[in-house]
Amino acid sequence: MFSWKYYDPSFEYEKKFQDVFWPWAGHKRFAYDLIRNSKPQKIVELGTHKGTSFFSFCQAIKDLGTNTELNAVDTWTGDQHSGFYDDSVYYAVKDIQKSYFSKINIKLHRKKFDDTLTSFKDDSIDLLHIDGLHTYSAVKHDFDSWYKKVNKKGIILFHDTNVKTGDFGVYRLWQELKDNVKIEFYHSNGLGILFKDQEQAENMRSFQKHWQQYYASLYENNILKNRLIEKNKENNKISFQLNQKNKELERIHNSLLWKIIWATKNPKRLIQKKIFSSRN
Repeated sequence: MFSWKYYDPSFEYEKKFQDVFWPWAGHKRFAYDLIRNSKPQKIVELGTHKGTSFFSFCQAIKDLGTNTELNAVDTWTGDQHSGFYDDSVYYAVKDIQKSYFSKINIKLHRKKFDDTLTSFKDDSIDLLHIDGLHTYSAVKHDFDSWYKKVNKKGIILFHDTNVKTGDFGVYRLWQELKDNVKIEFYHSNGLGILFKDQEQAENMRSFQKHWQQYYASLYENNILKNRLIEKNKENNKISFQLNQKNKELERIHNSLLWKIIWATKNPKRLIQKKIFSSRN
């Protein structure tokens, strides 16, 4: 009987990259558990950007202790959906790889997806994550081009299956795929999981309702916790600023200049104070 183990991982890369409010962050606990339970030997990601999904895969493989090959394919220049950016993003990814995942089998392919196809044999990929340009034509092209590279027991992930605004078209492709071999999460822009094997799909689908509630709740709780942390930080900042202002006012109040101004404006009270002081 198929079983699924739930983990409580610590994502080391968060020390350098805080991604709590990034859309993919809502799926990284599921992604981690998926890797730990399915134990893939070759992973390919199309579209990595700053690395939330990829480093979630990496953390699972590091903790699992296998020699899984992890491939990230990206030009690291951006597109119309992620925005365009400079080389700093690529070097930040490289830095995290070196800092936390230097001992696992990672390959960063700084190329276009089509230019990397020949690097992989047909039926060689266990887990494929498609997260490049999100127009319908672009994601369909990526899916059609890479499908044969995934083995018969392989799994394909699609991000943004629940985004239906602008020219986003992942949801259209997702709707075209067979219902009996896929499951979906609706939070964090949506994540679709497609199985090439019918039996595996049926086993996974038995967990779908629980997963939808469990992983969405984990994400929502984390969001609320971090918003509370940010609110407390903001309150502490305001309290500090107010305290500094009060200290500044006190310093001014006690300064010689303030005493001179006070004496100038209140000569009678100053004389009375001097007389009273002399009598004592």
